[in-house]
Amino acid sequence: MAETSKRDRMPYLLFLCEGHILAQNIDGHVVDLGTFTREAGKISWLMDGNSEKGEGLNTESEALEDIAGKTDFLFLDGQFTSLPDLSADYQDKLASLPAKEIVLNELDDTATR
Repeated sequence: MAETSKRDRMPYLLFLCEGHILAQNIDGHVVDLGTFTREAGKISWLMDGNSEKGEGLNTESEALEDIAGKTDFLFLDGQFTSLPDLSADYQDKLASLPAKEIVLNELDDTATR
């Protein structure tokens, strides 16, 4: 198996904002991946494009970790190809949002989180 080079590793940021799961790529483009809700102190989330979901999470950090663990390069790359860039809508909010950086390998779909 070929060794993955650094150029094959793509960094992304995941955010939670106003009930939405957002992702930002290295070019600064932002897409809306799905939704999250908080009920009775627990966070649940649902991805629009692949129906991945999580439930019963206690914190935003825990929710982002769960989302990261269920996100792969092919899915995320496809979302950036097909969804509109919302960076103008969220640009001023991103710095203050709960965030999680992930690095996805293009070739083998293994993530470094």
